[in-house]
Amino acid sequence: MKHSDILLTGFMKKGLSGLVLCAFVLVVCLGLPGSSWAGEENSDPSNEAALGFGSGLLTIVYLPLKTTYALLGGIVGGFTYALTGGNMDTAQSVWEPSVYGTYVITPDHLKGNEPVRFYGSSPYEEEAYLTERLD
Repeated sequence: MKHSDILLTGFMKKGLSGLVLCAFVLVVCLGLPGSSWAGEENSDPSNEAALGFGSGLLTIVYLPLKTTYALLGGIVGGFTYALTGGNMDTAQSVWEPSVYGTYVITPDHLKGNEPVRFYGSSPYEEEAYLTERLD
């Protein structure tokens, strides 16, 4: 392997890891209340297309991270269940944040209409959140 090939591979790895980090920070920040890239007044077709394209690109980066986190949480939750003698509450405290949450970034996430939740909540907490948000 040539020295230039090794350098190019190193730059590509650094660039890709930087892109993944930036996309992850961006997705987490989009989950904050009040953050939005596009207001409701900008609903022209080109803006909608850009939001669809952007959400697709972010999902390509975000989905493997969230899926890995969910799988690891499932495994750790299983060990937690076994090591606590079958204590379901303790195991669910590991499973719920890792398995529940947002898996796909949509244009509504980019508009700020829906939060991006890397750490999920149980369906009961989600129902309470939605009820509170409507009031």
